[in-house]
Amino acid sequence: MQIRVSIVCLIYKSVGWLRFVCDQLYKYTDLKDKEFYFVANDASEEVLTYLRDNNVPHYVWRNSPEQRREWYINNVYRAWNFGAQQARGDFIVFINSDMAFTPGWLENLWNAYAGSNCLTSRLVESGKLRSGPFGVENNFGRHFKAFRESEFQDFALSIKEKKIENGGLFMPLLIAKKDFDSVGGYPEGNAVPETDLFHPKIARKGEPCLSGDAVLMEKLCFRGIIHQTVFDSVVYHFQMGEMDDVGPMFRIVALFRQISGSLSYTSRTVRTIARNVLSRS
Repeated sequence: MQIRVSIVCLIYKSVGWLRFVCDQLYKYTDLKDKEFYFVANDASEEVLTYLRDNNVPHYVWRNSPEQRREWYINNVYRAWNFGAQQARGDFIVFINSDMAFTPGWLENLWNAYAGSNCLTSRLVESGKLRSGPFGVENNFGRHFKAFRESEFQDFALSIKEKKIENGGLFMPLLIAKKDFDSVGGYPEGNAVPETDLFHPKIARKGEPCLSGDAVLMEKLCFRGIIHQTVFDSVVYHFQMGEMDDVGPMFRIVALFRQISGSLSYTSRTVRTIARNVLSRS
């Protein structure tokens, strides 16, 4: 059967989150004419062993020692681009490992595709971090072990709307592979504000920045591809996910990716965020 859609998910060190997102995807997604695989991004040996021993489709991405000394988010965007390069489908769906799904979430994204747009789901987020455009903060569990799935499903059904709005959050993202490739994919990190979008200067940790996700959307807009949110594709986002299983500095980086959107941040803001995250460690 011809593969039409490639679903891509990064994984780093948590077998628990890996198993959870697999279970969720298989439960709520019709995988006919689709492929689903992980990108093991500088993954732990435990994760790699689990993927191999259980024949879970995956590709291994390893950043160089020099790259690993950079701001960690740079290596995340490189892994996303690598994952996109492996796609056999004409369309790519990017998901995070700390997401839970609802019936029809992907079909409704697909139905909203109009040839000159890319589609994101409406997120219900746990409230660990403030949500963004069109997001709903409602805590149905902040870890997969505490997930109140039936309550979330009831709530998701109550907020579903047959509506599409421009803008929104960044994942899950359905995008035509040709469109993703035409703009060069994600930048290799967050960008310095007012930089050339197609040849961005990559921000260093602590500098004001525009998130790599926002840069991708700006580049697509320049090419006439509109970023839209599909309100009857509802997905739960635990927020922080694997990062809650690693050190606080990794969590600071993850927090930046969650909240940065199209905003830029000063060094004072960076320090404030760092203090908040460290105080919860």
